[in-house]
Amino acid sequence: MRRLLLGPAVLAVLVLLGCADAGAGPADPPGPRPAAAADLLGRWYPADGAAGGRAFAEFADGGDWTGSDGCNGQSGTWAVAAGGEFTGSYGPSTKIACENVPIAVWVGDARRVEIDAGTLVLHGPDGPARLVRELP
Repeated sequence: MRRLLLGPAVLAVLVLLGCADAGAGPADPPGPRPAAAADLLGRWYPADGAAGGRAFAEFADGGDWTGSDGCNGQSGTWAVAAGGEFTGSYGPSTKIACENVPIAVWVGDARRVEIDAGTLVLHGPDGPARLVRELP
């Protein structure tokens, strides 16, 4: 009698396992998507590798960011609303001459943010600025 029940039980488990995977989709759909606040958290570098890692923006939970243009410290606030609508600000900074990657301007002027294949895209009036988590 046990052998008769084992066959249908195994078949039922296999059917359930096959159905469980049917609704699964890709982890991150291709193409740009609006960014959420959680997407921004952490450190981002210019996608072109400018300033060799010295230029960055680091977004903290709670709406503050810190960074550098390559040698000058920078900071401000940030927020992301539905659909990737972005609000950023920046404060005064020293003006030591160096690479001067305009990180603060990118953050402060951005009005919309997207994630595109792992790249953070800040859309401002001068066009998009692209940041990555890993140095190129």
